[in-house]
Amino acid sequence: MNHAEGFFHYLPISDTDMRLGFYVTGGGWGVVSPGSEYPPQQHPGVYQFSWAAGRELPEFQVQFISEGRGEFESTPTGRVSIEPNTLFILFPGVWHRYRPVRSVGWTERWISIHGEFMHRLVESGSISPASALIRLNSHQREPLLETFDRLLDRIHHDPTRHTPAVCANSLELLTFALELLPKKDEKIAHARSGKVGPVVDPIVNRALDIIWTRSDRPLSVNQLVAALPTTRRTIERKFMTALGHTVLDEINHCRLLRAKRLLTETNLSIKSVAYLAGFGGQERFRRLMIAEEGCPPGAYRDRNRSGTPAKS
Repeated sequence: MNHAEGFFHYLPISDTDMRLGFYVTGGGWGVVSPGSEYPPQQHPGVYQFSWAAGRELPEFQVQFISEGRGEFESTPTGRVSIEPNTLFILFPGVWHRYRPVRSVGWTERWISIHGEFMHRLVESGSISPASALIRLNSHQREPLLETFDRLLDRIHHDPTRHTPAVCANSLELLTFALELLPKKDEKIAHARSGKVGPVVDPIVNRALDIIWTRSDRPLSVNQLVAALPTTRRTIERKFMTALGHTVLDEINHCRLLRAKRLLTETNLSIKSVAYLAGFGGQERFRRLMIAEEGCPPGAYRDRNRSGTPAKS
C-alpha cells in the first residue's frame, strides 16, 4: 500500500449483506508517530475510546501491529505487551483498551467484521477472548501483510460498497488468524452419550476418517476393520474407551447427521436422502430417525424447515 498517511472507511451494510452471515463493516491502516495522541479522534462515536475508559465494540475486529510497541488489556486477558508482528482479535461486548508506547508509536491495520458465522466460531471454541493475541514470526508476517493489504486496498478504492471480493478477502485473512491460534486437542462428541474427550489413538482417528469420508457408501464394521491394522474386538474396545460408544453407533451417527442436513437443506425425496446418506434402505433410515429424533424423516423435515414438504 502507498497511502502515505493511512486511511479508514466504514462500509454501508444492507440487509442482504447481513443475511449472508458474514460481512465487513470497515477497515483501515495508519502510522502512529512517536509522541502522537492515541487513539485519533475522527472515528464515529461507537468506535472511539480513551485509555482511561476503554470500550466495548458492537462487532468483531482484527488488528495487526506490524511495527512499534504498546500494550493491550481486556477483561479476559489482563494487561499484556504488544511487540511488532502482533495480531489481536476484539470481541463484541468484551471490554478492552490498547495503545502504543508514546515514545515509540506503531503501525496498525484493522478490519471490523460481524455476522452469525463469527458467533458460531465463538460458540465452537475456535476463537476466544481469552486467547485473543497472536505473535507472528518472520515467516508468517509477509503472507499476512500481503493478504491484509490486498483487502484494505479493495476497501480504500471502493469505500461505498460491500463487495463480494471484500468479503472473500476478509475470510482469507480470518483463515490466517485461525491457523495461527494455538491448536487444541481435537474433540469428538456423540450426540447421545455426550462424552467428549481428546482422541489420541491413531487407529481410532483413522477409523473416524474412514467413517466420515466413506460412510455414504456401503460400509459395515467388518469392512472398516479390514482397512485397519487391528481386530474387531480391539477397535470396539478402543472406541468405547475413546468415545463411549460402538463403531456401528458412529457409522449410524454420521449417516444420520448427513441425512438430516439433506432433509433440511434440499427437496430430495426421502428415498434419495436415505441412499445419499449411506443407508441400505428407507426402512432402516426411518427406524433410526424415530429412535434418534422421535419422528420419521418426513416429519423431521416439516419440523425443521419451512420449505417444501417431503416427497414420497
